[in-house]
Amino acid sequence: MEFLKKMAGVLYFIFLMQVSYGQYQLTGKVVSEKGMLMPGANVTNGDVIFVTDSTGHFAINTSAANEMLTFTYVGYDPFSIRVSKDSSVTITLTRNNNLLEETIVRAFEQDTELKNVSAAVTVLTKASLERYSNTNFVPAFNTVPGVKMDERSPGSYRISIRGNLLRSAFGVRNVKMYWNGIPFTDANGNTYFNQVGFSNIGKVEIIKGPSGSMYGSGTGGVVLLSGLCTKQNEKYFLLQSSVGSYGLFGINGSYNASGEKNSSSASFSHLQSNGYRRHTDLRRDVANYTGSYLINSKQTISTNIFYSDLYYQTPGGLTLAELQADPRQSRPAAGMFKSAETQQAALYLKTFYIGLGHEYNFSREFSNTTSIYNSHTDFKNPTIRNYERKTEQGIGGRTVFQYRKKIISSTLGGEFQYSFNNTATYGNRLGVTDTLQYNDEINSRLFNVFLQNDITIKKFILTAGVSYNNYYYGFLRLNDVGSGKESSDFAPQFVPRFALSYEISNNANFYASVSKGYSPPSIDEVHASDGKFNQQLRAETGWNYEAGIKTNPVKNKLWADVSYYIFSLQNTIVSRRDASGADFYVNAGKTKQRGLEAAINFMPVNNNLRFVEMLKIWSNFTSIKARFDNYQQGAVKFDGNKLTGTPPNVFVLGVDVKAAKHFFGNFSYTYTDRIPLNDANTVFATHYNLLFGKVGYTTDLKKKVVLEMYLSAERSFNEPFSLGNDLNAAGNRFYNPASPDNFAAGIKLRFNCK
Repeated sequence: MEFLKKMAGVLYFIFLMQVSYGQYQLTGKVVSEKGMLMPGANVTNGDVIFVTDSTGHFAINTSAANEMLTFTYVGYDPFSIRVSKDSSVTITLTRNNNLLEETIVRAFEQDTELKNVSAAVTVLTKASLERYSNTNFVPAFNTVPGVKMDERSPGSYRISIRGNLLRSAFGVRNVKMYWNGIPFTDANGNTYFNQVGFSNIGKVEIIKGPSGSMYGSGTGGVVLLSGLCTKQNEKYFLLQSSVGSYGLFGINGSYNASGEKNSSSASFSHLQSNGYRRHTDLRRDVANYTGSYLINSKQTISTNIFYSDLYYQTPGGLTLAELQADPRQSRPAAGMFKSAETQQAALYLKTFYIGLGHEYNFSREFSNTTSIYNSHTDFKNPTIRNYERKTEQGIGGRTVFQYRKKIISSTLGGEFQYSFNNTATYGNRLGVTDTLQYNDEINSRLFNVFLQNDITIKKFILTAGVSYNNYYYGFLRLNDVGSGKESSDFAPQFVPRFALSYEISNNANFYASVSKGYSPPSIDEVHASDGKFNQQLRAETGWNYEAGIKTNPVKNKLWADVSYYIFSLQNTIVSRRDASGADFYVNAGKTKQRGLEAAINFMPVNNNLRFVEMLKIWSNFTSIKARFDNYQQGAVKFDGNKLTGTPPNVFVLGVDVKAAKHFFGNFSYTYTDRIPLNDANTVFATHYNLLFGKVGYTTDLKKKVVLEMYLSAERSFNEPFSLGNDLNAAGNRFYNPASPDNFAAGIKLRFNCK
């Protein structure tokens, strides 16, 4: 018996040794994106086994080999780590994209929660962008209150914020864009947003209303683009493809990696489509590399390298009779003009863009971020009338100094941009250049200096900012011997902004602001397709008065954002087309815009332990009363007419759902009011109703492979309808019909490398 007792003791000792030998300890802390410690975070392996202490730290013993531990916190995405040895780590949790009140935004360089920003700002996360498609920004942008994104034909984009579409025959104007904090709108005032691949963007912030106190020119607003964000210590390949109606095919591949000191993403995407109408082929290839490198505790360097090759055919506008006869036709021959197909009307656009950024923290309170860029664009545009070729070369930069201590935050900075353009216009002979009509050199220069101060006094945040803006265009016609250099100098402007934010309660913030808008015409408005250099065209100016409330009365479940504004604009720039179909621009007196914008998000379910893990019901509403004021064309007065291109009411209702760990669905309904197509308000585009549905399935094929598949369908209940008509069109060619039905399917494979 004594022998048995000794043997039992030996076996028990061996057992304890084995348990001890197989046990590992994981220690560390849990922090938020902003580096704040997170007490009360859960650590699970299927069951909650630990909760971080009051300082956000933890110490966990585990005996299972390669055990997977998951860190969770309400309002944040979970983060998993596999434990195979003793180690000490810092776990960084990122905010859940669905909980808008928690979103961190960069607007006005404040880097704060959305609810604290005293402006109307909407954030489109990657989930918001992919709610509709993996190839097109248009439907996601059109869910934003006050924003209208047009697509006259595949690849031809326009963006309007609060009714400023008058200036955009095509392209993005009067909206300033930045990509990863670097200017993406060039010194000419143009943004080639249609060259950006859908897969290159991870987040979009849209600042509505004049924001010139920090971002220079523009009366509409500002769009801040951010690249894909890779979570801490991730490495993966991503391969995705989509197919759809009318020959739609897209494919994208990327490699994304993030470590403790650097992160990078390299991608290539291809998109092609035949389009709904004849002569609407599209092809776009985009290569993009972004990287961020921590040099030391004080310095970070970032880069964004981008090459895009875009081609799309331009079918031209139809008259009402042509639309009713065959909405799928391209513009037919008429009078002295050949058809769009005969003339091979199209746009060829190649751009190389490189941006570099450097962040230096002098101390915890004082920092500087400086970025520079260089771009080169080759542009070819055979049209029904002529054939334009141009080369654009641009350089520029932005620097921002910030000082933050206790209740004071001060921002001082500036921008400089320069562009040199050589543009030649020829006759178009069946898609081939013919006789030279004119050859011009144009240089554009702008600089602005800005200062902003934010003071926090208890529940108040007071903001005062101002910028000094200077713009210049120089013009020389090379083929006109003896012609001298011309220029358009716009009187330098001080552009102020004053704002107040008040925390009504823990769940509600009120804000009010007064800001000035200042927007010189872009070079494509001063030098439009009529070939003239319009020195008489003046800059738009105006004042915006705005108030709003941001509230989440039920934490993490109900969130609302409502704003009301009054905007008076002088020297409003509007587009015209002459008898030959050439565009030109004039100042059209004054306009007055009053608008109400509302966004409501309700999330009754957000629990990954339930069968229905997430249910989100959301709705956006835009109501705008935009009118011409003191506007006369010849002997005809348009005072009181509705602003051309602006729908007075837009309503969107959507539902997003995730269920059973693998299934998801996105559904929405959109109503867009009828749109005036000319300044005289004699022609309107009909209202339209769109219904959209998308269902998908996601699963882990293996430990390192994640599969996602989806099917989507969109239906218009109004035929024909358009996502972007021509405004003030010559010959009454207003209409660019879009497909009433669209179907798509997609697949995504993610290969995790660790």
